[in-house]
Amino acid sequence: MMPRAGSHSGDSGEHQLTAPSGVRILVVDDDPRICRSIANAMARVGFHVVSADDGAPALEIAEQLPPDVAIIDFNMPTPGLAVVKQLKVTHGPAIYIAVLSGQDDDETRAACFDAGADDVLSKPADMSELRRRMVAAARTQQAYVEIRLAHERAARVLAYGAEAVAMLEHDLNHELAAALASVASLHGAAQKLGDDHAHALTAAVASLRRMSGLVSNFVDIARFEDAALKPQTSANNVRTLLHEVIEVHAAAPASPTRFEIDCDPALAGTFDPALIRRVLHNLVGNAVRYCSHDGLIRLSARRWDPMAHASLELTVFNSGPPVDEALRDRLFTKHSGGGSGSGSKRGVGLYFCRLACEAHGGTIAYHATEGGPTFCVRLPGRT
Repeated sequence: MMPRAGSHSGDSGEHQLTAPSGVRILVVDDDPRICRSIANAMARVGFHVVSADDGAPALEIAEQLPPDVAIIDFNMPTPGLAVVKQLKVTHGPAIYIAVLSGQDDDETRAACFDAGADDVLSKPADMSELRRRMVAAARTQQAYVEIRLAHERAARVLAYGAEAVAMLEHDLNHELAAALASVASLHGAAQKLGDDHAHALTAAVASLRRMSGLVSNFVDIARFEDAALKPQTSANNVRTLLHEVIEVHAAAPASPTRFEIDCDPALAGTFDPALIRRVLHNLVGNAVRYCSHDGLIRLSARRWDPMAHASLELTVFNSGPPVDEALRDRLFTKHSGGGSGSGSKRGVGLYFCRLACEAHGGTIAYHATEGGPTFCVRLPGRT
C-alpha cells in the first residue's frame, strides 16, 4: 500500500517543519513507490536522503554513509528486524530507527523494540505524522549528528593533509631539487662573470636550499607525528658534517659573519646524517638571521656522557641577542616563534629539530650563555 498523503489543511504548522541541517536519513522499502514517496517527503523537510530497496544494500550504504535516522520496512526479502539489529550493533544510539509495519499488533511491536527500534508505525502511515516524528527524532539526535559531521570534516582535513604532504614530498620537493641543481651548476660558471652575477646566483642557491629545507621539514614533521619516520643511523665523522653545513651558510654574499668550528677532527658520532644535517641547517640558519653584524657563529661538538662512547653534544652559538623570555617555554613547540630578539618568526624549524632529536632518543635545549644564545643538541649515539 502507498502511505496516504497528509492533509495540509489540517496541519497549519506543516509548512514550517524543517529537519536540522546535515541530518542523513536512510529509507528502506522493497516497494519502489513507497520508498520514493517517503524519500521525497523527507527531502522536502530538509533531510539528506539515501534510500535502498532491501536490507542488504541498505547495510552497505550505511557502512559508507552512516545515517542519523532510518525508516525500515518490516517485511522485505532481507527481514527488516535483521537490518535494525545490524544497524544498532554498528551505530548504537547514534542512529534513530523507525519501523514501518503492516502488522499492527502487540507481538509485532514488541519484536521491533526488542530488535532495537526506537519507534514503530503502522502502514499505511500518515505522511504528515511520519514527517513530524522524523524531524523530532532528528532534533533528538542532533548531538550525534554534530559529532558525525565533525568526524567527517576531520577525515576530509586529514585526507587533504595527506595529499598535501604527498604533493610537497613528491612534486614540489622534486622541482626544488632540480632548480637547485641547475642554479648550483651555473654558480661555478658565474664566478668568471663578475661579483654581481656571482652574488646573485649565490643568493639564489641559498634561497632554494632554504625552501627545500622548509618543504622537507613540513613533510618530515607529519611523518614524525605519525611515527612513520625512523632515523637511519650510521657512524659519521662529525667535523666533516659541521664543515658541510658551514659551507652552505658562509656562502651568503651579504654576510660578514665569522664561522668557527670547535671539534676534534677524529670525533665520530652515530646518528642519521640526513636528519642531523637538517637540524644543524635549521640552527645555523637561525643563527645567521639573528647574529650581530660582523658577529661570530661557532659550531662545537664533544662527547657528553662518559658512560656512552658514542654520545654526542652539538652546540650552535651566535653573538646575537638572546631569545625573548616570553618565547623560551614554547620555543620548540609547533608554530612557535623560533628566533632571537623581538622580530622572531613563526615556523616549524625548531619543532622539527626537537622531533628529530627525540627520534634519536636525544634532546635539544636553549641556553642564554654569555655573549649570545646557544642551542644544544645531545644524542645518545644509539644504533
